Amino acid sequence: MPVLVNRVNTCWGAFVYVALLDSILRVGTIKVTVPEGRLTAVRGRTTILGCEFTPEPGSDLANLVVTWQRQEDLHVVHSYYYQQDQLDRQSAEYHGRTSLFYSELSKGNASLRIIDVGPRDVGRYQCMVSTSSGTDKAEIQLDYGVFYTEPRLSISFSAKKVSVQYEAEGFPKPDVKWLGEQGQNLSHHTEVLEGVDGDIGLYHLKSSYEADTPALNITFVLRNELLHQDLQRPVSFSYADDSSNGVVITLALSCVVLIIIVLILSWLYWKKRT
Repeated sequence: MPVLVNRVNTCWGAFVYVALLDSILRVGTIKVTVPEGRLTAVRGRTTILGCEFTPEPGSDLANLVVTWQRQEDLHVVHSYYYQQDQLDRQSAEYHGRTSLFYSELSKGNASLRIIDVGPRDVGRYQCMVSTSSGTDKAEIQLDYGVFYTEPRLSISFSAKKVSVQYEAEGFPKPDVKWLGEQGQNLSHHTEVLEGVDGDIGLYHLKSSYEADTPALNITFVLRNELLHQDLQRPVSFSYADDSSNGVVITLALSCVVLIIIVLILSWLYWKKRT
């Protein structure tokens, strides 16, 4: 009897060992990878969160489970199993905005397409894939940006100064400079307002430079580092000083009045003589 018990224990131990070994091997045979670095999405466009996994040769996808989740709030972005999307588990903010590349799943492509990207989509996304070979996951960071619009120029004059201003909209906050004729940095006033008219995820930029010279040769520089957008707009003009013009006009009028007075006096003198 003890011999039989020992044999049963030995067989059970061997079974457990094989089961554990099989589990380890199964987990190790699937690998999920995502692109390195940070992915930047542009406002209103479609972006693709890349994700690849080790495919099973000849698999019919019956055991495939793909889950995309945003890590900051643990919202389910997209869920797929039983060979179909499981949209009842999807967070409401992603309804109608996500899809997988279904014909590519058998090739190991679990990438996610998100349309109409906005600031609410920024965050870390986890791609988790399960097959009969095991489970693995990886994370990708999604950022958001908006190309700045063509800067709008306005120029205003006062008695002693001229003011040059540019306005534009974009995201995130840009690096702004005003450069002189020799490329030197000029002091300026820049104001950036967020969410103008309730438009979240958009900055309204106003940047101005003032000078007390009648001639300008300067350059406005705006750089959106996130989207590698670099705008340079030169401004070159000269204008006449209104005060000097006033002096010239006053002198001219005085001369005309003096000539008229001399002519009248001459006529009166001639009239009296005759």
